[in-house]
Formats: sequence, structure tokens, C-alpha cells
Amino acid sequence: MDIQWYPGHMAKARRQLRENLKTVDLVIEALDARAPASSLNPDFDDLFSHKTRFYILNKADLADPNITANWLDHFKRKEIDAVSFSAVSGNIQFLKKRILDCAAAILKRYEERGMHKTLRCAIVGIPNVGKSAILNRLSGEKKLKEGNRPGVTKSLQWARIDEHLEIMDTPGLLWPKFENEQTGAVVALIGSIKLDILDEEALAFYLLGRLKNTAPGLLKERYHLDELDKNDFELLEDICRKRGFLLRGGAYDTERGAKTLLDEFKNGKLGRLSLEKPEQ
Repeated sequence: MDIQWYPGHMAKARRQLRENLKTVDLVIEALDARAPASSLNPDFDDLFSHKTRFYILNKADLADPNITANWLDHFKRKEIDAVSFSAVSGNIQFLKKRILDCAAAILKRYEERGMHKTLRCAIVGIPNVGKSAILNRLSGEKKLKEGNRPGVTKSLQWARIDEHLEIMDTPGLLWPKFENEQTGAVVALIGSIKLDILDEEALAFYLLGRLKNTAPGLLKERYHLDELDKNDFELLEDICRKRGFLLRGGAYDTERGAKTLLDEFKNGKLGRLSLEKPEQ
């Protein structure tokens, strides 16, 4: 299952972002808390090499809290400022304070020069990690269009949070080629790739294989499965049987079953699940 997606508008947005970096003091990188490694764009290391960076592990309400805590410890060991957050229910004042704390050295330099500048940040990340949702929470109103699908934000746009803080929203950016099939699959599972290019049944088989090993109890509970000691196609048929997904003639509608499994994982219906653990 070789998944690749790098449409032309991403290359254009990357160029525009590079051109606007001189106006940015701090780069906020939004990651998906369920898959921090795969949702971290490796191109950003070069693009933001001279900028202070701050990680937000968004959608923490969908991830395993113990694994998220391990990720925060992992980033702390690497001396990277990071915080877990939920754009749906997170403490927005706490997040704002963490952003300003991360930028304290930058603001102090401005103050020493007699400059009382508004902190200007850019929020970046791969598609559908919740950049616009975070910004709307920070601003206290829905200034920016958002949605649980890739490609909602099309251009760079500034949002004034208050007199101390402005943040530039950016389109979701992937990189030209995923280094392995697993990264592509994980990026697809968290909803960062358009569905119309995906083989959803193959992706559902991959997810079932992962869940059998990492969260068998949640999988059995959600779909009322009696046993998991089957191949992935048989398990998908069991899900179809439990949900009544049948085609004319009585065959199982595995396409609908796959789509349901993927949507319910993406939206947290299976429970709090993480796809990646930090390296020990």
C-alpha cells in the first residue's frame, strides 16, 4: 500500500511561507497527538532551522493519555517546548501562556532594544491536524474556516489574537515522498490525505492489523466481535455483519465497512488510541 500525496498547491504554499518567514518570531507546529512522529513534517527542520519552534500535540482528547505523556517527556529530553492540547475542549489560557513563555527570550530582546512589538507567530503542520481550530480557540471567535478533512485552509492569513499576539494560519503541508509505507498509512489514518486517492479497504486492513495488537479490547467492544484470531478480511466481514452492511444478494458491503471503520477511528469513536510511541 504505497500512499503518496503532494499536490501542486503545497509546493506553492511552501514557497509563500518561506517568503513570509522574515515577519515571524516563533513557529508553532501542530502535530496530531495520536501520531506525533508521522505528523511531523521533516522538511520543517530545514525551513525553520533559524526559528524558535513550539509543538502543540493537538487532538489529545483522542489519544492515549499515557502515551501522550511519554511523548511530552521525549520532546523535553530533546529540549523542545511541547504541550498537549485539544482544540475542542482544551484550556486556552494555559495554551496562550505556554506560547508566550516559549517566546520570552524573543520578547526580552525586543524590550532591551526599546521595542514593544506584538509577538508574531506562524502555525504550521500537515493537513487536518487542527491548525485553524486552535487559532479560532485562541482568538475566541471563528475567524478561520475549519473542518475535519485535509485542504480546508488554502492560503496564508493573519489572525490578531490580542494586543500581544498575532498568528499566521497556513495551509497544511506534506513532503514530496513518504520515507516508508507505514508513514503514509498513518498519515492517511489521521485524515491528512484526501480520501479519493486512497484504497480504503487496504487502509482498513492495515488499521485492523494495528488494533488487533495494540487495542484488542476496544476493537472487540466497539464492534461486538467475539474473537480476533482471524485474518483482516474476515474481521472486516464480521464488522459488516454486526452493522448489517449487506449488498443485494447477501454479500457483505466491505467498502462501507472499511469507510465506517476509518471514519470512526478518525473521529475517536473507538476510544482514546495512539498509533505511535516515542523511541525508548
